[in-house]
Amino acid sequence: MSMDRSKGLALVLITAGILISLHQLGSHIHLMGLLFPAAMLGLGYVGIKNGKKIGWFIAGLGGLILTIKLSGLIAIAFAIGLVMYGFHLLKKRNEF
Repeated sequence: MSMDRSKGLALVLITAGILISLHQLGSHIHLMGLLFPAAMLGLGYVGIKNGKKIGWFIAGLGGLILTIKLSGLIAIAFAIGLVMYGFHLLKKRNEF
């Protein structure tokens, strides 16, 4: 099956509509909070590719918002990394 631009856009719009509907119905899928900054990041990228300076601002703001929204996951990943590094140091020390 060939995927052209109109089908891709249709799938994006359908997905966004479903997410908005689920959010309005009270579902606790918090993807809408991530969808807007991701869209800003994408629009900023398009602006940068077209040579618009406002693209840098939009992409930067979208990236900052997305980083703030994902800070809990980033902290968990950092904690897991620290634990893994500690185990690595213990294993390395026991080899001597």
